[in-house]
Amino acid sequence: MADILLFTPRHHRECQKNLADFIAMCRDRLTVFGADLDWHANTWPKVGNFTVKGAPARGYTTDHLLNADIVPFAKAYVRYQQGHNPTKSKNEFKALRCIEKALLTVKGKADITQVDLLVMDVAGEVAREYEAAGYQAGMSLVKLVEFLNESRIVPDQITWRNPISKPKEMDRTDAEGKRRRAEKLPEDHWLEAMAEMFANDLVVARDRFTTSIFALLMCAPSRITEVQDLPVNCLHPDTDGEGVERLGLRFYAGKGYGSDIKWLPTIFKDVATEAVRRLTELSAAGRELAKWYEDHPDKFYRHENCPNVPDDYPLTVEQACMALGINSGRRMLDQYFAKYKPYLALKRKGESLTLDFLNEYCHSRLPGGWPWKNRERNIKYSEALCCFRAHEFVSNFNPSPIKLWVPGNGTFTTDINCIDGKESSIWKRHGYKNPDGSEISMTSHQVRHFLNTVAQRGALGQLDIAKWSGRANIHQNAVYNHMSDDEYVELARSAGVGGVLEKIQSNAPVTYADLAAVGEGIAHVTEYGFCVHDYSMLPCQKHRDCLNCTEQICVKGDATKLDRLKQQRRLTQMQLEKAKAADTSGTYGADRWSQHQIKTLERLDQLIQVLESPDLPDGTAIRLSHDQEYSPLKRELAARQTSLRLPSPEPDIDELRALLGAF
Repeated sequence: MADILLFTPRHHRECQKNLADFIAMCRDRLTVFGADLDWHANTWPKVGNFTVKGAPARGYTTDHLLNADIVPFAKAYVRYQQGHNPTKSKNEFKALRCIEKALLTVKGKADITQVDLLVMDVAGEVAREYEAAGYQAGMSLVKLVEFLNESRIVPDQITWRNPISKPKEMDRTDAEGKRRRAEKLPEDHWLEAMAEMFANDLVVARDRFTTSIFALLMCAPSRITEVQDLPVNCLHPDTDGEGVERLGLRFYAGKGYGSDIKWLPTIFKDVATEAVRRLTELSAAGRELAKWYEDHPDKFYRHENCPNVPDDYPLTVEQACMALGINSGRRMLDQYFAKYKPYLALKRKGESLTLDFLNEYCHSRLPGGWPWKNRERNIKYSEALCCFRAHEFVSNFNPSPIKLWVPGNGTFTTDINCIDGKESSIWKRHGYKNPDGSEISMTSHQVRHFLNTVAQRGALGQLDIAKWSGRANIHQNAVYNHMSDDEYVELARSAGVGGVLEKIQSNAPVTYADLAAVGEGIAHVTEYGFCVHDYSMLPCQKHRDCLNCTEQICVKGDATKLDRLKQQRRLTQMQLEKAKAADTSGTYGADRWSQHQIKTLERLDQLIQVLESPDLPDGTAIRLSHDQEYSPLKRELAARQTSLRLPSPEPDIDELRALLGAF
């Protein structure tokens, strides 16, 4: 029987070659994530895991790994894309997990060169499983398709669009928008419960850590990574331009903003100081250990229970266990070094442990990037507020005297979350529940949303909110603003919509309607109030004599204008005294000046008395009256209203006699 051969078209062979060249370039020539990156590892530290969708971040098994056929491309793609456009949320993993599942479903193998329109449609449906992040997963697939087209890794060009609609904005006013906004904010009784635990000064290390970190999150809108990367000297006292003592936290924020001081509300000064004090005290031993390793790379750390022997002296099993801070026994020692190859080699040779050997082990177990906890933020482990010893928060273990440990994001978030199958939260440990009896569960980011919303409610400027939150763009503020419709209405009222005094305070235009004046238009600002004279009809005939004009309106509660009226009263009193003195000396015309000043002073006294009256509410518009007011227009109108009309063609004889004065 003849052999059956399958023909592979040339363009398919070219796709395989392009794929191989791409993988080789990314593996051998790129240095993204470091030149010493372990290409063959299933996990790249601080990058991600090459696992399928739904796999746990920690404790995954071989069954959770991506199909072996797609792994080389997956690694090359992540390294290549992050080299061109580094991001914190590496959405490339979403695209790879979706496309792997789609390829296995449609083609039966995870060969990236076999991606076509049908595979992409299935991948789009897989992306929907990401729910809230479904749109981002779909967009990461769009980016993947563009790359496959440009690099000629697929034989035919693919035209594909994201089938998942972009989520509606949070600021919409329908019921769904209100529900989503509410989910972003913590409940009041959660905050009250945490405040109570903080005030109780809990002594257990895990509780002390969680309550202190929560307190710092409440001091300024921050991400958990920013708070846990604070230096130990993070408190920054200063005095503002008005001589008031202020307190800030030295943050290095995300979102491209850089380093900055986040100033705290005055009411949180003591809270922040106490939280930092507790964390400083809690991390003292860890920072001391980090400082030793930093300054003495060739010496074993001589902790309290370390045997007092030379560094090269052979240790007994008991002495070695004391140095390591573990229970005594050869079995415990073997278990401790089970994965440390130099120990296994030493044991085969029958040689004894020494402090020098233990020191080499300790330095091999120092965190990556040593001595920097965060090189970008210029923070060393020995200077970090959250640098602890291993097992520091484990109640049934003593802290390790020789191993450093820093909490990850999950250390805090899992303690305020209610997760099935996980350790009990701080709420459970201290008996706090929701009013309906359900378990309390929240995220650290809800506190950030809460503080941003509070700032919006307080009408803090958008630039100030962005700066306080550590954002480089004020447009990002909207995502964290969850004010309700009623709150917006109330804020509008307090800003001056519907209240003349509020408009004055916010320098908003004041209309005739605000002042209960007849007509339509914007009132003219004067030295003492507002003028409702319509300048389009006739020039003002009382210019600079507003106090004797009936078109002048004052507003109760306008402190600035009231001060000017009082100042004018003092000046008028001085003018009156001069006029009286001139009148007494016989100066011609001084008596008329005295009369004018007396009338003006009387009007000022009456007006100031009304503006200071407790019986009138602030915002009341007060129109001045003046029966003797001189006005050419008023006199002309009055003359026309009282002028006699000509008699009718057939006048009454008595009317004629009266008109001629003949009786």
